[in-house]
Amino acid sequence: MKKTIKVSAYIIGSIITLFALCIMALWIISPGKPDPITDSSGKPVEGSISAIEKIRLGGVEQYLIIRGQDATKPVMLFLHGGPGSPEIAFMKHFNTDIEKDFVMVYWEQRGSGKSFSKDIPIESMTLEQFIADTRELSAYLSKRFEQEKIFIMGHSWGSLLGIMTAYAYPELFHAFLGVGQVADQFRGERVGLDWVVRQAQGNKDTKAIKALDKLNFPDSLADSKEWLDYLTAQRLYVNKYGGGTTRDFRGMWPLLSIVLRTKEYTLIDKLNYMRGSLFSLKNMWNEVIHTNLFQEIDSMQVPVYIFHGKHDFTTPYCVAMDFYKQLNAPEKAFYSFENSAHSPLMEEVEKFNAIVRELVDL
Repeated sequence: MKKTIKVSAYIIGSIITLFALCIMALWIISPGKPDPITDSSGKPVEGSISAIEKIRLGGVEQYLIIRGQDATKPVMLFLHGGPGSPEIAFMKHFNTDIEKDFVMVYWEQRGSGKSFSKDIPIESMTLEQFIADTRELSAYLSKRFEQEKIFIMGHSWGSLLGIMTAYAYPELFHAFLGVGQVADQFRGERVGLDWVVRQAQGNKDTKAIKALDKLNFPDSLADSKEWLDYLTAQRLYVNKYGGGTTRDFRGMWPLLSIVLRTKEYTLIDKLNYMRGSLFSLKNMWNEVIHTNLFQEIDSMQVPVYIFHGKHDFTTPYCVAMDFYKQLNAPEKAFYSFENSAHSPLMEEVEKFNAIVRELVDL
């Protein structure tokens, strides 16, 4: 009996020690400070910018992470996906080369990442408020960097926010760049479900077929809980079959591990990352699902460039293409990525950056 107690105590003690060491290691790699942009010798690049700034937008404190090898380059405001999923960690991991051509401004939107706070008024979590925040931030960046206009790039949810802001305030922007463009997400979700069912059947994945057969597609009156329950289950299979965030990442851990290694985040920021994502989805998803750009926008006053992976079944390719075809703009182009799912800016980096560079004459 005493031996059993000793063994149990040893195991529990070892687990507690291991947990404490993990927390300590995570704390060490979480300074919450800008990660300098360095050359091949490890020295900071002269004239570069790497900063974390706090700004008040729409009455709420929010954070910017600004990175560029040349602080005089054109400003690119990057709108992350989700809602509630900042992407500085992923861009630093997959695509720092874009920082050679732009001053990249990674905005941690209201309720997300470093900008998460339990005190954010829930009633402020609306598309209208986010558009107002984006307009205010864009005007600030023009003044801050002494540029008459800036570029705006949105990924996933950010593409919806970005195109609607550029539609409302074209005078602020050189052009809009949409990646994994959201156009009619209600239709997109139906397309995505049909696709995963076909994949499961084609792969004779009995377990998946049974699970998907039990899924009830939310109707137009479904509340946020119904949608979150549905998305949690359905996205597992979108990722499993290569139509999710990237073709290669089939689960959440690889992406989460990248977030955990991000130096711009404190330990608290990292612990809050998922809280912010759930908070934002809960309070914003219904508006995302009910916003139909086919009805909202038929003509833009700024150039529109859309970048889409052919294997994207998070915001399906066919829906984005249909929206693009009916859209009027002073200049527009649709770029297809044969080997990408939802994130060509992270999956086919060289091709993506080369196109963007050519578009803005860099």
